[in-house]
Amino acid sequence: MPHDDLLRDWRKLCTDIGERRAGTPGERRAADYIADEWHAAGLTNVRLEPFPCTSMTELRAEVHEPATRGRGWKPIEAVPLLGSPSTPGRGPVEGELVWLEMPEAGHRLRPGSLRGKILALFGPLPTDAALHQRLVRAAPVAVIHVDERLPFAWAKNDGMYPYWVRRYGVRPTLTVPYLEAWRWRQQGVSRLRVRVVARPVAAESQNVIGEITGRDPRLPAIAVSAHHDTQCNNVGADDNGSGVVALLALARQFNAARRRPLRTLRFISFGTEEQLSVGSDVYVRQHPETRRDTALVVNFDSVASPLGHFALWVAGAPALERHSVARLAAGGVDVVVRREICPFFDHFPFNRVGVPSLTLMRENFSGGRWQHHSAHDNLENVSASELQRLLDACAPLIGGLAHAPKLPFPAGLPRAQQLAARKLGRDLLGV
Repeated sequence: MPHDDLLRDWRKLCTDIGERRAGTPGERRAADYIADEWHAAGLTNVRLEPFPCTSMTELRAEVHEPATRGRGWKPIEAVPLLGSPSTPGRGPVEGELVWLEMPEAGHRLRPGSLRGKILALFGPLPTDAALHQRLVRAAPVAVIHVDERLPFAWAKNDGMYPYWVRRYGVRPTLTVPYLEAWRWRQQGVSRLRVRVVARPVAAESQNVIGEITGRDPRLPAIAVSAHHDTQCNNVGADDNGSGVVALLALARQFNAARRRPLRTLRFISFGTEEQLSVGSDVYVRQHPETRRDTALVVNFDSVASPLGHFALWVAGAPALERHSVARLAAGGVDVVVRREICPFFDHFPFNRVGVPSLTLMRENFSGGRWQHHSAHDNLENVSASELQRLLDACAPLIGGLAHAPKLPFPAGLPRAQQLAARKLGRDLLGV
């Protein structure tokens, strides 16, 4: 059957292994499986590169609202953000519920202005360090993030930037279902009880690397990447089991080809992506030669929704965009192009040192995927046919570049993208 290998890899990752949070045995089992498959396929220089990370021995949240007619408290589904500290004391904290629409009302945050209160933050969490610091200094006893992108009846799992947690601190932060927050606002719920229990532990994650060595080692390599870790409480069939399945399929296909590529094809599966591309950042820092020995990164992240739009993030010269869009279209895949520097994928640390990139995602909802970081990101909600369609278009694109003595686009990033990548690297990664 045409999709047997794809389904076998998916089942191994999502059924046999399951959740693959950073620093857990599940993440390590996934890394070992990838390395074993690359060894079996005949790749060279296959290795695991371990690095320290933060994992959790316990991470849970409780939210209670006043029950009807004042009779006790009613529990509401809640999930803490990875990186959140615990609420103070051994029991729940109780406080007035106040609302803030972000980012437009961020200017209202003042030191101590939310002390003892529980903040319901509607909209994106701060992506600007100064605004994040204003939120911390306002000192809410807890922050409930209501993500406007996901207006559903379940709470999502997510994380906070590790560098910000270390440098600026963070308030206890959690999520609740969008529709519960909607009801609170409608019904005028004004008081909550909240508890977050977070027990971090030093752990070890890993990047997995394997290569198909090129015929001309002087030419910079083409890197093909994905990440094998998941968020909490889901098996990550799309995010990012689909990317790992794509990596395995492409590695097998290219290594089975009769003619070895001119340039080295370097396959990398990163760990700890769900904490803001920690594994990718570690890789670039540990390999300072990346700036000169990598011509392009092609990254796969959440690429197998049955229904959706293929989106292509391009960091690089206009010629890179034109070439990639044309080659993908020739293979039957049309894409929505995004030209901004996006720090939320594994390509970003490469951009920070000037390496161009292409990242592919299949979006099925405004701003992303409806099953994002939830129990719905399972094998029922991915499509082997759509993933194969993408691979059929990407293989000629990647193969053509790997066989090219001269690439059809200039090296590096345009100046505006260079400056944006450096600023984001300083702000979010502390580089």
